[in-house]
Amino acid sequence: MGGLARRVSYLKAFKHRSNMEVPTLFVDAGNIFSDERFTAGQIPTDVMSKNKWVVKAYGDFHHDAANVNSADLPYLGELFKKEDFDKRVEEFPFINKLVSANVRPIDDAHLAPVPYVIREITLKRGVPGHKIRIGIVGFTESMPIGPNPDNRETVRGAYRIDDPFEAAKRVLPELKSKTDFIIALAYMPIDMSQRLATENPEIDTIIGARQINNTEDVQSVNRATIAYAYNQTKHLGELRVYVKADGSIENQVNRFVALDSDIPDDPAAVEVVTTAHNDFTNEQNKRSQETSSLIQSTSLLGAAESPFAGVETCAVCHQSEFEIWERTGHAHAMATLERKKQQFDTECVRCHVVGFGKGGFQSLTSTPQLANVQCESCHGPGRAHSESPAKGYGLMVTPIGCVACHTPVNSPDFNFVTYWPKVRHGAGEAAPE
Repeated sequence: MGGLARRVSYLKAFKHRSNMEVPTLFVDAGNIFSDERFTAGQIPTDVMSKNKWVVKAYGDFHHDAANVNSADLPYLGELFKKEDFDKRVEEFPFINKLVSANVRPIDDAHLAPVPYVIREITLKRGVPGHKIRIGIVGFTESMPIGPNPDNRETVRGAYRIDDPFEAAKRVLPELKSKTDFIIALAYMPIDMSQRLATENPEIDTIIGARQINNTEDVQSVNRATIAYAYNQTKHLGELRVYVKADGSIENQVNRFVALDSDIPDDPAAVEVVTTAHNDFTNEQNKRSQETSSLIQSTSLLGAAESPFAGVETCAVCHQSEFEIWERTGHAHAMATLERKKQQFDTECVRCHVVGFGKGGFQSLTSTPQLANVQCESCHGPGRAHSESPAKGYGLMVTPIGCVACHTPVNSPDFNFVTYWPKVRHGAGEAAPE
């Protein structure tokens, strides 16, 4: 739900500036739900809570459609169970706007999402009163397993991912007969989107996504314009479609709107996001407390076998470096997440702790000694070095080692020249007061 308050605010401002004369569609190309820690067919309660709020917010703030991808399928299995399906739709109407033309259930206990939705808009400029029927269809790739791109996971949760190109051949002629304009939401790499456009002249626009962080210009393939969404929610993609007097397309222009502090948060959306954060943070707290004793007794992360020693161990021999570290923002990295109620969001946590997912930090309850950005976050696992000190340990190449976490998306103001003096340490070095 990151960025929701600013996305909503921008869309409202856009409608106001255009005097409500420019029709808008609010769509998502896929990967809207979390499949974090999905194992043995189960989604943890905190992740379920997070996903529930996503589908509620998308409905409350009038998204027109969202594609589903492989990571969305575990929660899709919860939403599309036949049992009590109508009750869930009544509570979360946006369920009927989740689209996929190439995802189908593997059993009789689940329903398939609709392949497409159709929206009708009315022009107020050019040809006032002219109506255009817009079809929005979804496609996703099956995700590769390992380095071989031909080895793919075609079944996930309760769903099978069919070949998107075969699905397109089946669905698009039908959709074209019902609409004037077709938007394909495609969760797949750019070469697959290009093929989709090449093989299917019915498509007017492809809005793609696949964890890409770039702002490249749109591409024109066949008669389709291809634009990709920016990964995460730091930017909002805005594709403007210019229509001629006769209702045909003249041009499509894409741009990315930075969702920074220049765009105010929408109060209503802030209220929803705050309530959602409180809800799934409470669930995460409960889950952490319930599992902490088990983790500490059985997990590598809470035992002496962990390859990470923790900053207190490092300080025994490196006291001056420890004192420098204590005065840096790195020493309080977890507090930054706690203020934002993001201390359980694994996408954020991994860069605010030691060794997440590598035998290090797991939770604030079970491994608090590995919270924050410590020595081993940059220099690597140090337990073996602490037990048998020797030269050669801990070399870190800068700024390469820094930008693994200080990416343009996560740390847009990062400048190595100005940041490095704040954490620099070693013989004769000191961090500024």
